[in-house]
Amino acid sequence: MKQISYVIQFRGSAGPKEGEEGVLRAQTTGASASITTNISDSGVDAAIEAIAGNAASFDSDVFPNEDGTFTESGVINFGGGNGFTFSTRGTGQMGPSADSNLTHGGICWKIDAGTGIFNGATGIITSNFTVSGSGEVVDNQWGVIFLK
Repeated sequence: MKQISYVIQFRGSAGPKEGEEGVLRAQTTGASASITTNISDSGVDAAIEAIAGNAASFDSDVFPNEDGTFTESGVINFGGGNGFTFSTRGTGQMGPSADSNLTHGGICWKIDAGTGIFNGATGIITSNFTVSGSGEVVDNQWGVIFLK
């Protein structure tokens, strides 16, 4: 069993899913990137820089509840026939943030099924995201995956 981790920032949009009342659809892409965290006596500084490589796509259905919780399921495709479907572990949470222009939330997903290198994979992905009033999504994900 091989373990891999990925960290990626997806950007895109979310809004009502056509033909399904009360369901939101999120569609984002994440480019290959170098993510750096520098800890010093003056604090923490982080940077995300694009690097050569392919992009991943993310497509999900979000099922919000009135209390700010939600569940979600979807697919992440890394290209070349390598991807997986996922669904919520428990429920996610979203609500107001310190920036009045953004909603902030977090959720944890499990891998349900995979293709390519993810065939038979298991794992957990965490997401920390913001959504603007116009539906712009910035989704920071960390995945820890065990390949068969």
